[in-house]
Amino acid sequence: MQRLIMSSLAVVLMSAMNTPNALAQMTAYNQNTNRNTITKVQPFNLAYHGYQGHYKNIPSGAAFVSGIQSGKVNAKTLIQSAIAEGRLSPETLRDRAYINVLETQLQGFLN
Repeated sequence: MQRLIMSSLAVVLMSAMNTPNALAQMTAYNQNTNRNTITKVQPFNLAYHGYQGHYKNIPSGAAFVSGIQSGKVNAKTLIQSAIAEGRLSPETLRDRAYINVLETQLQGFLN
C-alpha cells in the first residue's frame, strides 16, 4: 500500500513539474555546424517527456507505462525517438551509463 502511495505521489509530482523549464534544458543536436556542441537531455527529463508524449512513436500517460511493462518502450526506443527529433546525439545509444540511468528512471514508473 505504501508503495502504491509513493508511486502515485511520484506521478503527481512529475505531472506538476513546470514543463517549459524542463523543455528549456533540451538543446537540439545540430549536425550542420563545424563544432557539434551537444547538451544531452538528462535521463530523468527524457523519461518525463516520454511520459508526457513529446516524442513520436512513444505513447503517453498510461499507455507509456503499459509500453514499459510490455517492453515496447525501453531506453533504446526512447533514445532513438529523441535522436530522430534532434534532442540527443546518436552516440547516446552507446553510452552504457546513460542507458542504465534511463532504464532506472523507466522502472520508476512501474514501482
